[in-house]
Amino acid sequence: MAMYEGIGDVREKATVFVLRSAYAFLLAAALFGLVTTLFYIHAGSTAGTYIAALATVINAVAAWHYNEIIKVRVSEVISRGSEWKIDALRHGDWIVTMPLLVLKLHALVGGNSDHDTILHTVDLAAFIAALMIAGGAFARLGYDELHNWGEMDGFDKIVGVVLYLSSITCLVLLLIDLFNLFSDVETTTIVYAFFLVWPAYAVVALSTCAIRQFYPNDYPHFVALAKDIAYASLDVFSKAVFGWHTCSTAFGIHVLAS
Repeated sequence: MAMYEGIGDVREKATVFVLRSAYAFLLAAALFGLVTTLFYIHAGSTAGTYIAALATVINAVAAWHYNEIIKVRVSEVISRGSEWKIDALRHGDWIVTMPLLVLKLHALVGGNSDHDTILHTVDLAAFIAALMIAGGAFARLGYDELHNWGEMDGFDKIVGVVLYLSSITCLVLLLIDLFNLFSDVETTTIVYAFFLVWPAYAVVALSTCAIRQFYPNDYPHFVALAKDIAYASLDVFSKAVFGWHTCSTAFGIHVLAS
């Protein structure tokens, strides 16, 4: 077991590189979004300024949270406490950035879709996105991913399951509306991927709940590190890559425009 001064067990820090890479991607996307925002302001494009400003804020908020996650991963050993802190930071990021992603996606459509939506206004869609994250956050942070299912009382089991199911229901409503909205708009195929990837977050969360049933007394290292990799990959794609894709069009360049 390799040990290094100031680092400790190197296996505990195996994903620091991944987390730092995610932070760098998100920070770069935020800076690029800021440049694009200034470009659109100078060009007098209100719609372009709005979309670029959203990309800037989304990536800046995510980058800040990743910087804080890195501090926890570097300074603490993997435990239920450390993972609670990291997941609190993740959900703090998502409850801000997910509604903003919904606003950005609706802004890309503009008024060009003839489809009626289940969630009749963009404001309601953004609220449902925040509600989706809040439900998952209460289940993760308040009930510790339902990891000790056998010892939970009936009421707590019901509340925990309802929280997760409510969160998934919100996700389904958002995806149906977004898919219908973009089906009427001429857009690149990759845009669909930026929101159709969202169910992967739920897969990671529910898989973690299932695996932790076999580890009631501690937090499995492989689960913590796998979550770092999975969530970092998803965040970079759905925020940084999405931001790069939308902001590059301001300069006549189409990133991932297939």
